[in-house]
Amino acid sequence: MSNKSSIDEIHDGVVMYIRDMLEGFALAFILAFIFRGFVVEAFIIPTGSMAHGLQGTHIEHNCKTCDYLYRVGASAENPDRNDEIIATVCPMCGFTEVLDKANDPSKNAFSGDRILVNKYAYMFNDPKRWDVIVFKNPSDTTINYIKRLVGLPGEKVLVSNGDVYTKPLTNTNAVYEIARKPEYKQLAMMQLVHDTQFRPQALDDIMWPQPWRMVGTYADGYHPPAEEGKPGYWKASTEGFQYSIDGSNSDKVSIRYHHNVPDQTFWVKYNQLNAIIKQAEAEGQTAEAAQIRERLKTMFWPLPKLITDVYAYNTSIELSDLIGRDGHEIFSYDENEAVEEGSESDLTPAAYTDVVDFGSQYVSRFRDVLEGDQPAPARVVDLVSQKLKSNWPGGEMRGQYWVGDLAVEFDVTIENDSGILGFDIVESGVYYEGEIDVATGKLTLSIDGGEEYFVSTNAEDSTGFEGPVIEGQTSIRGKGEYEIRFSNFDNELRVWVDDELIELNHPATFVTERLLGPRWSAEDPGDLLPVGLHSTGVAVALTDARIYRDVYYIATSALTVGAEYGLSPYQEAEDTVTLIKQYEKDIARIEPIWLLPRPQKPTSYSELSLHLDLFPAWNNSKFLTDRQALEFEVTEDEFFPMGDNSPQSLDARSSQWYSNVGRHTFNRKLFIGEALLIYWPHPHGAPIVEWPLIPNFRRIGVIQ
Repeated sequence: MSNKSSIDEIHDGVVMYIRDMLEGFALAFILAFIFRGFVVEAFIIPTGSMAHGLQGTHIEHNCKTCDYLYRVGASAENPDRNDEIIATVCPMCGFTEVLDKANDPSKNAFSGDRILVNKYAYMFNDPKRWDVIVFKNPSDTTINYIKRLVGLPGEKVLVSNGDVYTKPLTNTNAVYEIARKPEYKQLAMMQLVHDTQFRPQALDDIMWPQPWRMVGTYADGYHPPAEEGKPGYWKASTEGFQYSIDGSNSDKVSIRYHHNVPDQTFWVKYNQLNAIIKQAEAEGQTAEAAQIRERLKTMFWPLPKLITDVYAYNTSIELSDLIGRDGHEIFSYDENEAVEEGSESDLTPAAYTDVVDFGSQYVSRFRDVLEGDQPAPARVVDLVSQKLKSNWPGGEMRGQYWVGDLAVEFDVTIENDSGILGFDIVESGVYYEGEIDVATGKLTLSIDGGEEYFVSTNAEDSTGFEGPVIEGQTSIRGKGEYEIRFSNFDNELRVWVDDELIELNHPATFVTERLLGPRWSAEDPGDLLPVGLHSTGVAVALTDARIYRDVYYIATSALTVGAEYGLSPYQEAEDTVTLIKQYEKDIARIEPIWLLPRPQKPTSYSELSLHLDLFPAWNNSKFLTDRQALEFEVTEDEFFPMGDNSPQSLDARSSQWYSNVGRHTFNRKLFIGEALLIYWPHPHGAPIVEWPLIPNFRRIGVIQ
């Protein structure tokens, strides 16, 4: 018989419950530390060295002109920089938009992606090339780095032409072979360049050329030929994007991609002209306004440009850009005030006790010029245009290198049951082609129509394949809607239909020179029009298309403008003056800014741009092909990492890394683990104010 009263029993029960609960919490706490220490740990990414896939501190923005959603780095707003991002550049339409942070909280910077790292991943398995890894900074183990693993122990690594090559470290007879990415890594790493869904209405209003069209001649400025729109040829829709052909032509009929994204200076001119129109209308000058409006429809016809390694993530403009000497020269300008040469306006940083107020003055004036709320003085417009051309963002933030490794996605509607649907990608003047027999779904791949051969470059491949064509079988059978993806990455062609990779009778691999340059001629535009779609007797409509590029790993130890070309900052190319004289007429058609008087021209990036823009000189100039390559040795238990955001990644390539570490690698013992998952990306847009704890579920996913 128990001697305890009911009260004592209740008391003991409560004590036991509390003890069990405390023991449970203690056990969970201990297990959490064990789990964190040995299995999975959470990290926040501070910088954008792995953008676009992984974001550091960043701003997410919908372009108000084309509605494209993109993210731009805001590491400048981290405590160690203490700057502010005040404007971003849309990668789809080129519009520079000043952020209204005061009235739109979603335009303030978000912290970097929150990720989970699998610390168990490399306990029993060796890391693999292209893994996204987390490791301790070799020169300061209190700092963690996240990069992509590129070089493995016991090999030499060569970075050349944006690609990675490897060979065994100890085999003196070995030759470098290109390091190819697995399919799932390629799809995760490729960068969007163009999407037909994001075209501003303003471009249609002024008859800005469509990016996909039949190919005219250089002499005619690449206007579409007279055949376009006629029966048997490609025809553009009058509303929205669509190119179609009726299939009545038994000859091969092509459309090609023209990379003609408006640059920032276009929008300044366009918006200022609209401001002049509005002012004229307000003052009753309707005839003058109508004349300017009509002239807008025909005054812009840009020629195509190369696809380069531009990262939307990098193209931000900081407050410090505006409040420096350049900003003072521009935004303190008053056309009604007579200022003696050498004197300064009162509008200087020293004249303001509140630097924030000083900066806001310049930001406000910058917005007025960009958006054209009212006409700005002509000199201010010219100065802003020049700075946007090469200084805002800085040259090191822009595409400095041509990217020939491309992928294209076609959304097509096939409207008959026979004929050939084909596509191609050009790299250094060579056409890499695919054709699908619509009736049977048979796929044939070739290089320059079979003139060049596919070859195996993998030492483990015992088949020794060498041949002019490679074949596969697709699911296409006549009429229907299909998505076709075609890529040329890392010297290998791949084709997908409706997101399924087509199995080929042999990998479509080939060998090229390691340093390539773009090619062009008046008869064959080559790399100027790098992607094509053609029909031979097929009635088909192209309803949407997207262009992607590969990551371009810059072969330089110094992340400065033109370093891979051997240029120092603000050093112009030796042959620039000669080039301008030799191609003056071509430059006048392609980009007249290079003909401005020398003191008015920016240097640095603009010298690079001249060579990239001037396609008539590509075949003769060595500037684009005489680039440096980097070679590294990766010894036992060492690893070589690089960041996907190559222009903005402090990684094993850099001289700073080497000076701090004494080698271009890190040791196995510094591994933390493999990046596993983005688990809590910040919310997007307006809901952040009302529901700040709800993540953006679309970005939750496995890290590739």
